[in-house]
Amino acid sequence: MHKQIEQLVGAVLQLDTNHLVENLDVLEVRRNTVQFLGLMALLGVVVIAMQSMRVGTMDMAFVAIGFVWAGLYITAGAVVYFFNPTKIWCIRISLLVIAAEGLVAIIRWVVYKDPSPGGDTIIGVLIGLTLGALLLPWTPKQTLGLSILWIVGSGLALIINKQAEDFSILGAMFAYIVVTIPGTMISFFRSTRLQDQFELHFIKTQYEEVREELQAAKRIHERGFPKPKSSGDIRFTYTYRPMSQIGGDSIFASIEHPGEAKSPLTLVLYDVTGHGLSAALTANRLQGELMRIMGEDPTIDPGELLTKMDRYVCLTLADSAVLVSAVAFNADPVKGTIRIANAGHPAPILRNARGTTGRFNSTSSVLGVGIGTENKPTVEEHPFLPGDSLIAYTDGVSEAVGHGGELYTTQGVERVLSEDWTEQQERWPEKILTDVEKRRAGSASDDILIVELYRA
Repeated sequence: MHKQIEQLVGAVLQLDTNHLVENLDVLEVRRNTVQFLGLMALLGVVVIAMQSMRVGTMDMAFVAIGFVWAGLYITAGAVVYFFNPTKIWCIRISLLVIAAEGLVAIIRWVVYKDPSPGGDTIIGVLIGLTLGALLLPWTPKQTLGLSILWIVGSGLALIINKQAEDFSILGAMFAYIVVTIPGTMISFFRSTRLQDQFELHFIKTQYEEVREELQAAKRIHERGFPKPKSSGDIRFTYTYRPMSQIGGDSIFASIEHPGEAKSPLTLVLYDVTGHGLSAALTANRLQGELMRIMGEDPTIDPGELLTKMDRYVCLTLADSAVLVSAVAFNADPVKGTIRIANAGHPAPILRNARGTTGRFNSTSSVLGVGIGTENKPTVEEHPFLPGDSLIAYTDGVSEAVGHGGELYTTQGVERVLSEDWTEQQERWPEKILTDVEKRRAGSASDDILIVELYRA
C-alpha cells in the first residue's frame, strides 16, 4: 500500500510525465478540467442521494462525509476556474482529487461498517477514471497508479470488514479490476496519439529551424562567390548547382586594377572534400584566406598562390582530414597570356577562337596531403587571345554517372566544346550543365560548379 501511494505521488509530482500536454492549449486543458470536476461533483451528489435512501438515519457523520466528498470536486473546480493554474497543475489537481475521493470512500466504509465498496462506489470509480482519461491528458502511468490505489484500497476493505456468507470475494475483486480497464485503455491510446502529435510538432519545429539556418548559411556561403564579370577584356561567368542546399565547391576572383578594362584577373576554383554544411564552412574559411593572400600580393603567381593555400590547409585543417583540389588562373590581356596551376583538380580546357581545345592536367597533389613536403604546382603559360575561353569545373561534372554506368569525364566536356557556337546569350557553363543533366542517370551525387574565363 505504501509503495502504491508513493508511486501515485511520484506520478503526480513528476513534471515530465505530463510533457504530452505541451501540445495542448492551456485554455483547453483548464476547460476540460473544470468540466471533469463539475461532472464528478454532480455524480457525487447523485451517489449521496442514492445512499441516503438506503441509510435509515441521516446522522451528522453521514452528512459531513457526503458534503466532503462532493465538496472536493466543487472546491477543486473553483480553484481551476478562478485561479487559472498552469496545465501541469490542472492535471495534478484532477489526480489528487480522485485520490482524495478514494480516501473519503474508505473512511465512509469504516464509519458505516460497509462490508465492501458497494455498487454506487464502483460506478463512481468507473465513471471517474473513464471521464478523466477522456477529458484530460492523463498518462497511462498516472491512470494505472489511481487504478492500483483503488484496487488495493477496496481489497483491504474486503479483508478488514466481515463479509456475508453469500458474498463472493473473488467476484468483488474481479469487479474492482474491471472498472479500471476502460480508463487505463483510453489513457493509453490517447497518450500514444498525443505523443505522436507532440513528436510530429517537435519534428516540424526542428525542421523549420534547421531549414531556416541552412537557408541563412547558404546565403552567407554564396555571398562569398564573386559576381560574374561581363565587361572589360577579361570576363568570366559560372553556374553552380550544389547537391543539397549547400556545398563545398567555391570560386574566388581578384581583379588587380579594379575599374581598368585591361586589368589582369586571377581566378581560383576549388573543391573541398565532402558535402553539405561542413564542406561549405571549410570553403568559406578558404575564401577568407584567399582574400588575405591576394590582399597582400595582388600579382602573386598562380603556383605560389596554391602553395600558400596548401600550407594553410595543412596547418589549420589537418585535424579535420580535409583535402582540397584547386586550380588557379591568371589572365593578362596586355600580355595576351594565361597562366594556370592545377593541384589535383579535374583538367581545365582551353578552347581558342577556332574551336581547338587543349587540357591542363594536374601537376601536383591535392592541397592538405601533408606539411612535410611543400606542394609546388607547375605553372603553364599559354596565349590567351580574343575569342578564347578557358573552362574549369569540379568533379561533380567529370564523375557524373550516365544511364549506362559510364562517367561523363573530361571527354564529355570536350565533346560539348567541340560544337559550333550557336547562341551568344548562352555561355559554355550553361551548355555543359544542360548536357550533363541530360546524360546523367538520376539526381546529382556531387556538387557542380562550372566556370568560364574568356576574352571579349
